[in-house]
Order: sequence, then C-alpha cells, then structure tokens
Amino acid sequence: MYKILPILIIGILVISVIGASAISVMEENYDQYDMVIITPDTFVSYVQPLVDHKNSHGIETIVKTTEDIYSEYDGRDKPEQIKYYIKDAVESLSIRYILLIGGRLGQQDDWYVPVRHVELDDGAGRGKFFISDLYYSDLYKDEGVFEDWDKNGDDIIAQWPKDKFDLNPDVNIGRLPCRDTSEVENCVDKIIQYENNAYGQSWFNKMVNVGGDSFPDYEGYEGEITCDYVSGYMQGFDITKLYYSTGTLTSSSEVIDAINNGCGFFFTRAKGGTDRIRVPRSDGTEIIALNNDEIDQLSNKDQYPIMILGECQHGQFGMPKPKTKPIFNNAFRFIKEILTRILKIDMIVNKQDPIPLNIGKECIAEKLMYKKDAGAVSVLTNTHICYAAIGDNNQNEIPDDVERYGGFLAAEVFRLYAEENIDILGDIHAKTVENYVSSQPVLMDKYHCKSVLEWVLIGDPSLKIGGYQ
Repeated sequence: MYKILPILIIGILVISVIGASAISVMEENYDQYDMVIITPDTFVSYVQPLVDHKNSHGIETIVKTTEDIYSEYDGRDKPEQIKYYIKDAVESLSIRYILLIGGRLGQQDDWYVPVRHVELDDGAGRGKFFISDLYYSDLYKDEGVFEDWDKNGDDIIAQWPKDKFDLNPDVNIGRLPCRDTSEVENCVDKIIQYENNAYGQSWFNKMVNVGGDSFPDYEGYEGEITCDYVSGYMQGFDITKLYYSTGTLTSSSEVIDAINNGCGFFFTRAKGGTDRIRVPRSDGTEIIALNNDEIDQLSNKDQYPIMILGECQHGQFGMPKPKTKPIFNNAFRFIKEILTRILKIDMIVNKQDPIPLNIGKECIAEKLMYKKDAGAVSVLTNTHICYAAIGDNNQNEIPDDVERYGGFLAAEVFRLYAEENIDILGDIHAKTVENYVSSQPVLMDKYHCKSVLEWVLIGDPSLKIGGYQ
C-alpha cells in the first residue's frame, strides 16, 4: 500500500443510435436474462458448462462472443464496442451481471476481452496507467447519457483529471482473465463445484486473516487492527488470525496450512506486490505470506475461499502466459521496455490502451484462480497501487483505514455480507464502489478516485456466497 496520512433505475431507455445495433437473436425467447458472459468464440464450448449450471439455479445466462459484438456494434475501439453492447443488453434484456472471460491473447499485445487503461498519476512512481474494469460497469452519465469516460472530448479516454467519471456502477462486472482453455476449464469447474457443494459445509464458516505492521514508523500494527475490526462483522465464523505481532505468522507455511485446512473467506491487509503478499515486521523486514511459486503447495480441493486481498497490484492481470523458455521471453520483454524508454519507440496498442510495465510476473490473483482443484473461487483486490490510512484521527473508535481508501473497500465487503445479508458477490462488489462514491470526494481527489477505479472482482459476479441450498 502507498501511504497517505489523513487529517482528516436505471429507467427504460431508447437504445442509443451511437454504436448500437440490434442484439443478435437468442436461442430462447426470454424477455429478460440475469447474466451475459462475454468471451471469444474459442472459449464458448468451455464456458457452456457454466451457462448450463447457472440456468439450472435460476440465473438465466447467455453467451455473447466478442466477434459478434465487433461485427454488430460501432465504437472508437473494441472496449467501447463492448460497452455499447453491455448498455444495450442492460436496457433490452434487464441484464444484472456481466462476466468477462478472457485475458491477454498468448504472447501478443492483444486481448481476448480487452481492458481499459486509466491514466492517473498518483505520484507513487509506479507508472500512471492501470486497468479499470469499472469502465464496463459505469454505463451512464447524468440522465441516461452513455458514459464514454471522455468528458473533455479530446478522444483520449480515461485521463484524470482531464476526464471526470460518473463512477457509479450500473451493472455488476466480474472478469476471469483467462489466457487459454485450460484456465477457463479450471475456473469454471471451481465455480460450479463451489455453488453446488459449499452450502452447509463446516469449512465455509472459517475465516483466515493475515495482517502486519505496514508502517513501522507509526504506532500500532495497522494491518492487524483492520483485520480485527473486520472480524467483528463475522459473527459465528471461526477466525484464524495470522499476525506477526502474536507470533502466529512466521512464514508462508502457516498461510498455506490455513488455506489447505479450508476456509470460506481469506482476508489480507499488509503490503502488496504483483506476485506476492508481504507482511512487514516492526523492524523493517518482512514475511512473504504467500507468493506465486508456493501456490502449487495448495491442496484445498472443494474448499475454495473468497479472497479479499487488500494490498497493491495483486490484481494487475495481463501478463502473457509464459512459453517453454521463460528466460528468453523475459529478456525480450525487458529489451522491449528499454527500447520504449530510451529510444522512445511507440509501443502503444492504441492511444487509449498503453501496455503496462509488468515484466515477467503474473499477478497472484490470477494464479489463485487458475490453480486446478485448489486456490480461490474468487478474488477481490486492486490492479495497481492502493492506499492506507493510519490511526483514528477523528476519535470515533473506527480505524481510519476502515473509513477510506483500500481498507474501506475491503472491509465493506464483510460488512455488506454480514450486516446487510447480501450474498451475491457481484452485488457486494458494486455496492462497495457505490458506497465509496457516495461518501468520498472521488471526483476531486485522485487517491479516492483511484481507489474505486482499481478495485476489481476477479471471478463470477453472480456467485452465490456459501453456495446454493
């Protein structure tokens, strides 16, 4: 986390004539659906078991291929074409959930389902471009006007502060950023197994918290304080606290064992990294609580938790899947980056979507999702640098970290589940954003704006938490 010290109906609309043509004919003549899965042709047969499963549980689901969208809808680029389709589907079919299945296409600088990169420089020195799937969820400006994220009309999308965004989600979005059919199969199998079998299982009523001393120069163990506060929401759960201060966390072995023993929720509030979860000690050193290389040690088959990873960059998906010679590929990417920086060669896919610097590392959220018969059923996390607040400056007995930035978004997941009894994951994800937007100056403050832009659901937005009875 990047430190900040605080002082502190949709109506029925006429289909847009801009970029929208009629929705393709469906096999069934329903007036409405619950979910549409957007994916390329190559994944359709592997997605079909999930469609059948969802329909069997009353979540009326259809598939729309990216190829059909590109042939039927106009837009300045592929993400905008997809967004116009989503708007059309919401208005015509009453769609509530959108599941994007597709990540980067092989070793190419292209996507099975493209992303939108936001340009926002937070001053952290980690680059100013990051992925925001909220782009696909934020469909409308005021009075039902299509939200193109280009407020100043310069044809450069999602430039903060030149562009201001509505930011309120109008449909619930999740993504499985799969890069091949085996990853699709693994994710689909875990979702089906979870929803069919988690209900009533003792492992679901377990929760694992991992926290540390994120800012040792300041009093208290900030990550642990946030974890303790969140634990107060989860009445009736058997909570395992893996903390540096108590000696219950000394290495990744305790984390691996806790996941393998089964848990319904796994929550971390420490420090991030694309491929690892870091827990700082008060002496400035750190414990690697889990990294990508250790995910192969997970063996929690049929006991898949929902993971809320409250740190930086865990959701920075988009690396190509390594070939058989990863050293060569990493060297190639490194040379490519050097050429970009020194020779100023234009390595941009298009002017809206620059290629992010993320050399050689898959994000840990992807690895946890793709792991066959182990890992997570869903991950909520951040695609770039996130932030923390320290202390209780307003003396209301609520940690400031729970009241703003990434800590609020992570903690709000548990409050919405436990206190408001929301048990569909995408509803919770969208509500965390909505509640943040309504309570913080997101249009004026870049840290608040970025906090919601980078908050991502890697998983099925229609997921029934705890499974079907």
